[in-house]
Amino acid sequence: MSFSEKVLVLRTGRFKEHDLWVRFLSPTRGVQTGFAFGGCRSRRRFCGCLDSLNLVLFTIGYSSGKRYLTLQEGTLVSGFQELKNQRDKLGMAVNCLRFVQKICPEGDDSSRIYPLILEVLEVMENHPDIPIFFPLLFKARAAFIHGYEPVPAECAVCGLGAENMHLGFFSFSDGRVFCPGCIRDQKGTIKTGRESLLFLDRLRTSGPGQWLDWNPEPEVLQDCFRVIDAYVQYHLD
Repeated sequence: MSFSEKVLVLRTGRFKEHDLWVRFLSPTRGVQTGFAFGGCRSRRRFCGCLDSLNLVLFTIGYSSGKRYLTLQEGTLVSGFQELKNQRDKLGMAVNCLRFVQKICPEGDDSSRIYPLILEVLEVMENHPDIPIFFPLLFKARAAFIHGYEPVPAECAVCGLGAENMHLGFFSFSDGRVFCPGCIRDQKGTIKTGRESLLFLDRLRTSGPGQWLDWNPEPEVLQDCFRVIDAYVQYHLD
């Protein structure tokens, strides 16, 4: 029994002289590990496929007893070569891949994060100038769609819109925001400026292609980093 799936290779490593383990993101099964027996020498079955940051159509089977996945053959769909040729972009891409592995465990639903990371890589591949904050926006967007989506646009108690707050208090335990008049205990919250709350809300419904034209203030990026870092640490670490 086997199936074919277009997957994104995240990491590879050798475990015997000619065999490789391959960590990849499936569009339906989360992050998985498969074994390419003979992958180091088989040009016919895995020609140019078994490298990180490759989009590959794999034929995947099961070992006896379904104890692990075996990669039977692969066809390279995209190697994102322009991205790989530029050190800055490559560093950003690797940063994003590491985050995917952090928030998307084996067997988890990846139906939304899979197209997001592919769009990020395609934007990096096809545009010469990528903002340095791109990975931060990806991490925020990925966290939002992967079960940790906050509601930064209004106070969770009185409904006051973020545009009418000078300052909000972001609760990283449940993603809610409280205005100064409704906050009772600041423990577990991060003070977040109005422009930052509006930026996070805008980010929540945007895609990587739109981020190229954004030019957020340093204070907004700093708030965004603090919120996402605390949010992810609370839920995942």
